[in-house]
Amino acid sequence: MKVFAYGIRDDEVPALKSWQEENPTVEVDYTNEVLTADTVALAKGANSVVTLQLDPYGADVLEGLADLGIKNLSLRNVGTETIDFEAAKRLDFNLSNVPVYSPNAIAEHAMIQLSRLLRRTKPMDAKVAKHDLRWAPTIGREVRMQTVGVIGTGNIGRKSINILKGFGAKVIAYDKFPNKEL
Repeated sequence: MKVFAYGIRDDEVPALKSWQEENPTVEVDYTNEVLTADTVALAKGANSVVTLQLDPYGADVLEGLADLGIKNLSLRNVGTETIDFEAAKRLDFNLSNVPVYSPNAIAEHAMIQLSRLLRRTKPMDAKVAKHDLRWAPTIGREVRMQTVGVIGTGNIGRKSINILKGFGAKVIAYDKFPNKEL
């Protein structure tokens, strides 16, 4: 079995090499280039391709892989919206992706950014750098005094709602597919 990985960043190389050592029956080769119709040929001789979804994987890319005898495409990300599923089905591809990223990590990051906006950290940091420690007029707002709208109540939205409620915010939410539990 040979796997070719596209879009490997320098910080990912140690993990890739570690995985390869733990799985000596699988040959792994890689590039930092992303998978496109122009880079398909790099996977020649591989059975499977692993990639990030940075560009659309249209019929041209999938046909290029199929011409090399590659029918396995695994995405190192959650989304699949730019895959040409009609072409993938016609070419009998096996597709896989990351089922979910840490909803907690993403929700926490979003809430940290919200807190930075409310507390006006950027202007305050600029004032502190000038040794100006006066709060006014850059006084921040408290989360507990806000009404926050959350669009999307999937895994990440629900975690965000729980965090916001924990801070005492009033939360309103919208989802195209309403969640009756919420």
